Amino acid sequence: MMKSSKPTFQESKQTNRFRERVAHEKKSQGKTTFQEKLASRPTFKKNSRPARKETEQVTRTQTSLSTAAGNGSVNVIIKKTERKAQSYEKKTGPLSPRAPEKIKKNRAQEMKVYGEKACLALFKEHPENIIRAWSTVQMSHRIGEIFSYLAANKKAYHVVSQEELNLASGTEHNGGICFLVKKPRTFTLSGYLDIPRKKDALILVNRISNAYNLGGIIRTAAIFGVTGVISDNMANLYNSATLRVAEGGMEYIRPLSAEDNISALDLLREKGYQVVHLSPNGNKTSLGQMKFDDKVVFVLSEEADDELIQPQDLHPNLTPTNPLQTELNISVATGILLSHWATQY
Repeated sequence: MMKSSKPTFQESKQTNRFRERVAHEKKSQGKTTFQEKLASRPTFKKNSRPARKETEQVTRTQTSLSTAAGNGSVNVIIKKTERKAQSYEKKTGPLSPRAPEKIKKNRAQEMKVYGEKACLALFKEHPENIIRAWSTVQMSHRIGEIFSYLAANKKAYHVVSQEELNLASGTEHNGGICFLVKKPRTFTLSGYLDIPRKKDALILVNRISNAYNLGGIIRTAAIFGVTGVISDNMANLYNSATLRVAEGGMEYIRPLSAEDNISALDLLREKGYQVVHLSPNGNKTSLGQMKFDDKVVFVLSEEADDELIQPQDLHPNLTPTNPLQTELNISVATGILLSHWATQY
């Protein structure tokens, strides 16, 4: 018979193999593996706010007590702790784009432009001012170049329905397209006149707030090559309806702000500008006999305003045989006057 051999187990000579480690035998966090992890962790301050100051007030008083054994006095110590927080100043820094202060500031520097011709002219002259664009599906097929530019410059554009575009633009008369743009930089009249010019033509709008009349004036002035438009109310010039009627004319005329029209005309007279009034009042001269100087400003008024008139100013008569009690529309009269001026300029 074969002898069966039983397996024999030998006891391990390692005395600390299964023994629990004590505190000093555990791995130290000073090793390289822990150093790399600790170095990558961000550091946080425990308390960024200033610590409160604590002041302790000690009051010593003496009171008397009555007992069965007799009367006696006891010293009483009252301790009172007051905490006073140090003044904390709010830190100011760059605001988030969605911060209310920044949103309010941005809205004051932005405006909406709608209408096909107005938007196309703005894209041609100042495409960098466009912030966002909306368009209908039908219009989007004709403005692929605009969308390509906006996409390349990481600016948003939206192809929406007509109802959505009406909500975005705020009107039904949007022509299928609307831009949110930065307002153009406005120059002051005094700063503009600091640069000497031999020839120049300006228009000054006085108390004209109707968007159709004002837009028609700007479009006509741009066609005939007028340099700038002066106003003491720039909000009327930047009205979206005015820009739509102007059909891009505002991109070719420099807006000039004035504190008031009276001081603006006085400054223009000092600089050698001839003042021509287009208003219902004044001793009028036949338009065919009128000679224009090299520097002229046309004052356009729907109503008579004697405060703006000086004796040397001119008043052209556009309709010598008018049988009606009313005058021409101000934008139509502006076109006739500028057409005659352009033949002499």
